[in-house]
Amino acid sequence: MGEVVRLGGADEQLINSLSSLCASFANSTPFAMQLGDQLSMTDTLFANNRWYLISNLRQLLTQLYVEHGIVQTLVDQPVDDAWRAGYEIKSGQLDGDDIEQLQIFDEKHRVTESYIQARKWARLYGGGGVLVITDQDPATPLDLRKIRKDSPLEFRAVDMWELYHAQQNVQATPEVGGQLGENLGDFYDYYGRPLHKSRVHIVKGKECPSFLRPRLRGWGMSELERLVRSLNQYMKNQDVIFSLLDEAKVDVYGIKGFNQALINAGGTEQIAKRIQMANQMKSFNNALTMDKEDVYEQKQITFAGLSDVLLQIRQGLAADLKMPMTKLFGISAAGFSSGEDDIENYNSMLDSEIRKKDKFIIVNLLQVACLKQFGTMIDDLMIIPNPLRILNAKEEEEVKNSQHNRVMATYSAGLATAQEAKEAINKNSLLGVELDATTDALPPIGGDFTVEGDAKGQGKTAPTEA
Repeated sequence: MGEVVRLGGADEQLINSLSSLCASFANSTPFAMQLGDQLSMTDTLFANNRWYLISNLRQLLTQLYVEHGIVQTLVDQPVDDAWRAGYEIKSGQLDGDDIEQLQIFDEKHRVTESYIQARKWARLYGGGGVLVITDQDPATPLDLRKIRKDSPLEFRAVDMWELYHAQQNVQATPEVGGQLGENLGDFYDYYGRPLHKSRVHIVKGKECPSFLRPRLRGWGMSELERLVRSLNQYMKNQDVIFSLLDEAKVDVYGIKGFNQALINAGGTEQIAKRIQMANQMKSFNNALTMDKEDVYEQKQITFAGLSDVLLQIRQGLAADLKMPMTKLFGISAAGFSSGEDDIENYNSMLDSEIRKKDKFIIVNLLQVACLKQFGTMIDDLMIIPNPLRILNAKEEEEVKNSQHNRVMATYSAGLATAQEAKEAINKNSLLGVELDATTDALPPIGGDFTVEGDAKGQGKTAPTEA
């Protein structure tokens, strides 16, 4: 028979404690369920929100735009890319020459360029606009019938902060409205001067949810609103690397009797002078003279892993912006990818978020320009943005050949006159020379040609009999 082992008081207390702990695990919620409950808590979500909008911090947004190139890129690049290919003007009331004159007026008086700048301010601040400046009283509604060829006309891009100066209302200031009439909210405060809302074409940023919309006074959100965390990570990484560069090499001196020298009077000064002289000799003589019992060591910091961290931060920033890294940071595509898929997704974003939303603002501005250029309102004016994809030289020539074959096939089938065919060729610059489209006759090729057709001059050319 075995012996009975009797436990002392301390051992019994230990066993009882372990038994109680096991019983508590058995009677309590399993650990996995506790973890699930923790993951479903909203504490982390609350802690990761800042609970205020930087769209209302004009000074901060302005300084970020001025001082940081990446902020300028994320604000300006999408707008410039969206309209770099231009657009085609369509109207049944304007012929090819009129449309060309309107395009010249557009470039000369910065009509589209003013809108593009206003859209950039909308991306930065959450709102902007284009002012139509004429010789009429700015406090009165804009009368388009008074705009003629000899009327002064200017288009000016402004940001949202310029439109209510010292007031806080997107529509206008009640004070100014009360002074000028009963229609409150019809005026903007443009640097202290009342400006009627009919003279301002508003460009808003991204729409804000209704719960927060009153904080923005009817304007949209800044693009930087969703980038605070990503920008903080990016800037913190840059600051860390900058600090590490200063500390990449650190000199370590082991001096005999160092601690004792610090206690003695004047010991600190003697040690500082000794190290200073050693550094001076090392800097100009490329050598270091020390006591035999002293120790000198140089420690160098390695930067392994920092490039991987920077890559992840860049990818997060690009994902928040829906911009490819090739556009945001100017780096080439890596691996076997040519980057075309990223560019296609980027172009889709530009088309849906910028071009489709704001093309009617450009149409409204061009209609005002038509009053100045032609003296009449063009009601059926519309624009068709050109494709965003840039073709290489070979693809561009293939497209021109296809367009030329289509024009000639249409003319050969009798569906277009020679004049219409030449206008189509000139419009798309399918030939290296400009064809004379003032007549419906084709130049003779190997003989005299006449035009056979009806009284309107429609028909095909055919050689005359000798």
